[in-house]
Amino acid sequence: MEDQRPVAEVPIGFFEYHAIFEEPIFAAWFGKDAARGTLTTGMYKILTPWGIDLSKITVNLNPKNMQEIQTSFTTSNPPALINLGMGGVAFIVQNAEWSKAPMLVSMFQTVLNHLKTTVPTELGSQQTILGFHVKPGPKPWREVMQRFVNAKALGVEEDASTYGVGAYGVKFSVLLDNSLALPGGLFVKITRVFPAETHFEEMSSILWKDEEGMLGRLGFRTQ
Repeated sequence: MEDQRPVAEVPIGFFEYHAIFEEPIFAAWFGKDAARGTLTTGMYKILTPWGIDLSKITVNLNPKNMQEIQTSFTTSNPPALINLGMGGVAFIVQNAEWSKAPMLVSMFQTVLNHLKTTVPTELGSQQTILGFHVKPGPKPWREVMQRFVNAKALGVEEDASTYGVGAYGVKFSVLLDNSLALPGGLFVKITRVFPAETHFEEMSSILWKDEEGMLGRLGFRTQ
């Protein structure tokens, strides 16, 4: 039977990944034999295939504390920001598109594999944040969201112009709210915590199912 649901229009999306080291990598930043330079050189070499040059590497030279110590690498193909700090590593992708997922997965896994063999610690935890803004479909968002919220139980007697809902767990959280970036749109934010041994390819597959499933609950299909 043909799926009659409309295809979701998602013009804005972002992705964030945060890994916390089990122990701060003091030795990699302040060790002997220019350890910090060795770490930066290694990152530069492995990121070369994805478009990195000296103009895309920045260092926080005036940190107020250890938490602010980091080196940032910006790649061009695909566009992404990698922040390597004392306590962990973060990947940030603005205007994220699923068509670029294979390249991002390859790059991010390469970085993690490199860090596992060069920094004197292990990954303690991994968190992903997938956010996207969805254009309204045939039904207004107020009508779609109404079934997720019991307004009367909240003491709202009048008809609300819009609804938002959030559910927060230890390993999985989701937020649905009015979009501030897309007029008339809905903002969806899905947060997951993965075991340290989970590879990026597996995370990507799970996140795709998360987005596909959420859009389905909102009355859309992905293609």
